[in-house]
Amino acid sequence: MAAPRLNTQVPGWYRFLIGEFECTIIWDGYIHHLYDGLFPNGDPAEVQRLQEAYRLPLDHIPMDLNPALVNTADRLFVVDTGMGQKRPIMGDFTGKMAQNMASAGLHQADVDVVLITHMHPDHTFGLIRPDGSKTYPNADLVVPRIDWEEWTDTRNLGRDDFRGVWTEGILEAVAPYRDRIRLVEPGEQPFAGVSVMSVAGHSSGQCAYIFESNGEKVIFTGDATHHHVFDPHHPEWFFHNEFDSNPAQGAEAKATVFRKAVDERLRFHGYHFPYPGLGIIIPADDGSFRYLPDMPTPRLGPGRFGT
Repeated sequence: MAAPRLNTQVPGWYRFLIGEFECTIIWDGYIHHLYDGLFPNGDPAEVQRLQEAYRLPLDHIPMDLNPALVNTADRLFVVDTGMGQKRPIMGDFTGKMAQNMASAGLHQADVDVVLITHMHPDHTFGLIRPDGSKTYPNADLVVPRIDWEEWTDTRNLGRDDFRGVWTEGILEAVAPYRDRIRLVEPGEQPFAGVSVMSVAGHSSGQCAYIFESNGEKVIFTGDATHHHVFDPHHPEWFFHNEFDSNPAQGAEAKATVFRKAVDERLRFHGYHFPYPGLGIIIPADDGSFRYLPDMPTPRLGPGRFGT
């Protein structure tokens, strides 16, 4: 008699070290994103070539959602919160963060700070539980100032495009944190070992967060990048003319963050790259880049750049 299929997978969390900091990637699921509207200035023949060369799905991009937690010993940070379960407006495959945090031995009440790279729904809607209460009841909420101004503008509510629906959900998600908001600017170091870098374009105020300990660094890039093949090969390609606040600026930010990752030997985290979205960026001979993913391992130790 054949054994029954289990139809289960390992819990979606992955842990690694940056110096003395303990980092954990938490999978919140994925977005089944069609190619429609993506890379509007890209060459269709080149898109097809890369699809074939890397055996990519031809009809969609499975964009993983990979929030992170960083324990610096004095604070526990969350970097972006996933889609959550209150408003799953980007498909039925998201909202896994709470269960995967629990599997990783991490507790929502222990989080001290939530860092938001930008305020799009798949990064902020996880701030609240299905009943509207705080997911992280003891946390301060840190948001780039320009992004806050763009996405908490109540004038968006009157729009009949995606901005109206998104703004409604964002305002609901941040409401319980209103008394614990901190707005930051690029170039700031709001906490020891944490710095803020502008990667604006996809949204007007989007920022990346760089954590540094004992000379090792990891950069959490939010949506400066979206795809592990197309973006490094062609950082000049826009992501989406509709969803990007400034597509050309977004492409410039993408190239800048890739160069920084190369020059400073940063561990690189792509929020929408295949889980866990962690690896390094290397230069290619033609001036573009390549992403080399870390191979998940049960070992907990130094990363690819180890000493």
